Amino acid sequence: MAVGLAALAIETRRLYSDLVHRSEFDLLTDIHNRFSLDKHLDRQIREARETAGIFGLIYIDLDEFKQVNDLYGHHLGDLYLQEATFRMKRQLRPQDKLARLGGDEFVALVPVARSRADVEEIARRLERCFDDPFAIGGHLLHGSASVGMALYPADATTNDGLLSAADAAMYKAKRNRREIERGHAEVGNP
Repeated sequence: MAVGLAALAIETRRLYSDLVHRSEFDLLTDIHNRFSLDKHLDRQIREARETAGIFGLIYIDLDEFKQVNDLYGHHLGDLYLQEATFRMKRQLRPQDKLARLGGDEFVALVPVARSRADVEEIARRLERCFDDPFAIGGHLLHGSASVGMALYPADATTNDGLLSAADAAMYKAKRNRREIERGHAEVGNP
């Protein structure tokens, strides 16, 4: 009977750990999800208030991801998301956290920063990690990402405010890129 109870306790603990993991991590990419990001961001804001610290939040949107799903199917789109996640994680430091908000939107929490330049450097690395093509399922895919950042407390002091500021900066970068690409296309077509 004791062996049966011990086995039941072990199985219950395993199930509990699995449920906790599923509640805080994205099942496809195995990185933090929105719920987990919110908890870490709230904790980071509290700590920064107490220590008068600064930290960064980087919003990442995969450009034209819908076309990957439309042209190659959702299975290849999932593989693309997994590879993109792997590349982004390699650009971050051990203390940084990458989260998938959903679809093709990600956020990197940069808890240790001395200045805006520190966070900008990580944002540039995240953007550049898409420069090399993705070899997935016998296809060569060219990807890119639009990246925007916010700094606590300079850009916002709340969870929602930081996400909104980083999201707005990302959309501004996306618009600027489109305008530049449109300008190059017009120059090439007299």
